[in-house]
Amino acid sequence: MKKIMTWDKVIVTAGKWKGSTSTVVSISEKKDPRRGQWVTLKGINTVKRAKKGQGYLEFELPIHISNVALFDEASGTGSKVGIREGKKGNERFYKKSWKAV
Repeated sequence: MKKIMTWDKVIVTAGKWKGSTSTVVSISEKKDPRRGQWVTLKGINTVKRAKKGQGYLEFELPIHISNVALFDEASGTGSKVGIREGKKGNERFYKKSWKAV
């Protein structure tokens, strides 16, 4: 079970967009396992590129998964995620508040 999944609400913990909250659009695994996982967030790390005949296109670039944390709405901050056995199998929980995701 992955700790961060698509459509989770996350907060950026490092970089230019530090402190911003967003949702995960996609998670990509690079071919080289040493490079790790990358996440694309909605409205975060946007860039503009010129495309001939189409003008300027704006899109999001991925950031490393270590620079995001799951957003805990109960505490209002980012929290690490743990995995524990629940009634229906494994479930994710916030380590700050010990509530299920």
